[in-house]
Amino acid sequence: MNVSKPTHVFNVAEKESKKQFMAEALIPFLFAGLGLILAGIMLESAEGSEFFSKLPDAVIMVPTLVGLKGNLEMTLSSRLSTLANLGFMETRKDKIKVALSNMALIQCQAIAVSSLAVIPVLLVGEQPITFEDTLCLLLSAVVTASLASLILSLLMVAVVIAARHWKLNPDNISTPVAASLGDVSTLYILLSVGTLVCHMRDLHITLLIVILLFFYAIAIVGAVIAAEDRFTLEVLKNGWWPILCAMMITTFSGLVLKKSMQTYPPLAAFQPLINGLGGNLVAVQASRISTQLHRARKNREIEVRPLSHYINPWRAFFGKNEDASAAQILLGISIPSNILFIFIIFLFGVGFHNTFPFTISFVLVCAIQVTILLYICQILVRAMWIMRIDPDNSAIPFLTALGDLIGSLLLIFCFWSQWKYFGLPVSADQYTGHKFGH
Repeated sequence: MNVSKPTHVFNVAEKESKKQFMAEALIPFLFAGLGLILAGIMLESAEGSEFFSKLPDAVIMVPTLVGLKGNLEMTLSSRLSTLANLGFMETRKDKIKVALSNMALIQCQAIAVSSLAVIPVLLVGEQPITFEDTLCLLLSAVVTASLASLILSLLMVAVVIAARHWKLNPDNISTPVAASLGDVSTLYILLSVGTLVCHMRDLHITLLIVILLFFYAIAIVGAVIAAEDRFTLEVLKNGWWPILCAMMITTFSGLVLKKSMQTYPPLAAFQPLINGLGGNLVAVQASRISTQLHRARKNREIEVRPLSHYINPWRAFFGKNEDASAAQILLGISIPSNILFIFIIFLFGVGFHNTFPFTISFVLVCAIQVTILLYICQILVRAMWIMRIDPDNSAIPFLTALGDLIGSLLLIFCFWSQWKYFGLPVSADQYTGHKFGH
């Protein structure tokens, strides 16, 4: 399938002001934060669910599946935003073709890569795993990834089309909107599907195998459909390694976090927030820079300067360029929003009372994480472009995975410093009366 020649190009770089960027990014970002808080609360309460009670080590899959969902949806939103901003989604026919090919691609990637989410459970799980257990975990992961990707792909397509209709920049809106529902929907589907599969295991083990083969058939059909479009064919050929590498990094950071939760149990309530928001902000920046590069190539302008031009941190945050302006706004959104979100988390109770030093420490580590990610982003995206790697498909998985790792390490440091210098309770026994402590 060839996408028709664009009839109109919406030049965001010329029309978009700082106020417009902030207004477009702020509201979706706030919704994303609320969604991540809800995901943290749901993850905390999910410890006593039937699925995790029957298969305790299934919790190891959660960071991998949530990270996979985020990478697939954010690369999809970045890809769609670039196509929309370059005018490849103007006609009804083009919209349908782009939507179908990209949704087919996402189904193929989600089903294939989610099958690998079981491997960490088999390698580091503390409970003995039978064939029936493995089948339940595999089917739960595959069905969860497929259904979550279907729902969020439809949402992404709708958001990008609506943004174009209302003359908004989808680069600023689509990734936070995906995050606002993504983690919650993925966790809910996993718990629901996992519980159902566990019930079916004792009665219809053969049926589970048939269902699993059915989803693998969907992945094959999705690959065939995606191969007919020149944009998605490129991703089908070369878009696997960034997602797989990001999944390994996310799995490692998840194992580090799980170990640290034994020492600092309330840490789980803050993990989705710091990692999710940092990933959302840097995904917006990566998507914007990628669109700039694609537009410059289309308009036959200077696409990118030597990488040495982008190494200076002053340019990334204080220079007179679009990168610095966007970074300032994204950091400006992050700091007050995190103060609001941390108070919302404590309204639900996390086993200890909020203190001024803890709030300052948490907001500070969040700001450090976002600053590091934004600095790496403006170098990584252009490095990939120079190496002829499309950043729409490759940059965001690496950046969000790095965000998970950096965020987890900084969050652990935050709790350690509060215990060391401000008397924060350190053991599970000290969090009495709270479900983290049981």
